Amino acid sequence: MKPNKSFFFRTQKSIVLHLFGVCFLLGTNSCTFSPIQKINLKPLKVNVDWEKRNKEAVKILQDILKIQSDRKNEILVAKYFQSVLAKEGIPSRIYSPPGKPDHANLVAVLETTNKTQEKGLILANHIDVVEADPKEWDVPPYSGIIKDGRIWGRGAIDMKGMAVMQLMAFLELKRSKIPLERKVMFLALADEESGSKYGAAYMISEYKNLFDGYGWMIGEGGIAVKGAITGNSTVFNIQYAEKGNIWLKLIAKGQSGHGSTPPNEYASLNLLNFYKEVLSIDTSIKITDETKGFFYQLGSVSNFPNSFFLKNASNPIFKPLLSGPIRKNRHLTAMTTNTKSITGLHTNEETTGYNVLNGEVVGKLDIRVLPGTDTKEYIEDIRKIAKKYSIEVVIFDEISPDSSPIDSVLFQTLANVSVSKVENSVAAPFLSPGKTDNSRFRRIGIDAYGLIPAVLEPTDLDSMHGKNENIKIENLKLGSTILFETILQLNGL
Repeated sequence: MKPNKSFFFRTQKSIVLHLFGVCFLLGTNSCTFSPIQKINLKPLKVNVDWEKRNKEAVKILQDILKIQSDRKNEILVAKYFQSVLAKEGIPSRIYSPPGKPDHANLVAVLETTNKTQEKGLILANHIDVVEADPKEWDVPPYSGIIKDGRIWGRGAIDMKGMAVMQLMAFLELKRSKIPLERKVMFLALADEESGSKYGAAYMISEYKNLFDGYGWMIGEGGIAVKGAITGNSTVFNIQYAEKGNIWLKLIAKGQSGHGSTPPNEYASLNLLNFYKEVLSIDTSIKITDETKGFFYQLGSVSNFPNSFFLKNASNPIFKPLLSGPIRKNRHLTAMTTNTKSITGLHTNEETTGYNVLNGEVVGKLDIRVLPGTDTKEYIEDIRKIAKKYSIEVVIFDEISPDSSPIDSVLFQTLANVSVSKVENSVAAPFLSPGKTDNSRFRRIGIDAYGLIPAVLEPTDLDSMHGKNENIKIENLKLGSTILFETILQLNGL
C-alpha cells in the first residue's frame, strides 16, 4: 500500500459519509474501537547510561554473530552468555538433550526480593540461526562487522539481536539493585529454526517445573516497522496470536509406464491436479476478532478515508472495498486467509529417465489456518479431496491456532512503553502467520507476546532469512530500553 493515497480510488467522500452513517445505525458492535488502553506510565526511579550500555551490547552482539550457530553449535552462544552472566554474579544453567550436546538451552533467573504471588516474566529468545550463503552477501555473514551504523551478520535481527537486548535489560535489573516484585528469567533456546525439538519442546517436556510461577513471556513474533503500510508512521506489531499450522506429506500413487504413452491418470499428474484443487478452495478473506484490532490501529495513523475503512475493517459492508488492497499485500493476505503453500514435489527423477512415469511421487503441503478454524476438520476436508486423486495424506505436524489476551497488563504496558519511545508511532495487536516458540509456552498456561522492539524498514524485513541481515546500532539501545522500562513499569503493579 502506498502512503498518502486512497486504497479506493473511485470511492467518493459522499459515499464514505453514507457508510459511516450505516455503521452508526448498526450500533457499536459493528464499529471497532482501539484495543490499546492509555496507561499513565510511572516516573522511573533509576537512571541508566544507555549510551555506555549500548557499547557493551554492540560488542556482545558482534561476538555472538561470529559464532556460526546455523541449526547447530548453540552451545557456544550459551557458554558465551553464561560467562557474561557469571561476571555479574548471576548463576545460570545449560540444558542439552541427551546425545545432542551442541543444542544447548540456557536458563538464568533473578529472584524476587520478597515473598510475592505476582506472575514471573520470561525473556525468551533463540540462539540458532538459518543458513547464509556468503556468495549472496555484501559482507561475510558471520563477521559481525560494523558498516553504515549497522551491525551485519546472520541473526542480527532473527534473533541474536533481540537476545542481546533482553540480556542488557536483564543485566541492568541486577546492576540497578532494583527490588523485584516478580521473578525474571532469561531463557536462551536452541533449535527454533528447525522446529524446536531440542529447544522449547525439550525444555517444556523435560523441565516444565522450571516455568512454575511464571505467567508472562516476551519473545519474538512481532516487529516494529516504519513506512511499510502507513506512510512515515511506525507500527509496533505486538504478536499475541498465531495461526494454526498443518504440515502434510502427500503420497501419490498411479500407473507407471513410458512417458511417450501416458495414461489418463498417473502419480505425478494426480498430485499436480490435487494441488490445483486444494489451492482453489477456501480463499476468502476473513477479518477475525484477532485481526480487527490490528486494522483499527493502522487506521489510526492513516488518512481519511483509509482511516475509516481500516478502523471498521470487520464490518461486512466494507469487505468488497478492502479485499483488493489486502490481496496486493502478501503479509496482509496471510493474516486474513487460510493459506496453502506447495513446499515439496519429489518424483524420483534423479534416478529415472525423462521418459519414465514413476508409480509413486511424494509432495509436501504447508497450511496455515486462522483462529476459529478446526485443524482436524480441515485435515479431513483435505483427505476427501486427496481420495479423488489416489493420494495418501500423512500428518507431519499439526498445531491449532492460539492466542494470549490483549487486555493483560503486560501487553498494554509493552504497547505504551514502546510508543512512548518513538514519535508518530502506534502499537497494534498482531496475528502471526508463522509459528514461534510462544505457541508452545501458551499451551502450558503462559501468556506469551512477541515483539522485537527495534524499528525496522521494509528492506530490513527482506534480510531476515535472506541476504545482508543487519540491525542499526541505535536499535539495540532502543530495544534494551523498551524491555527494561517495561519490566520496571510492571514492577509493583
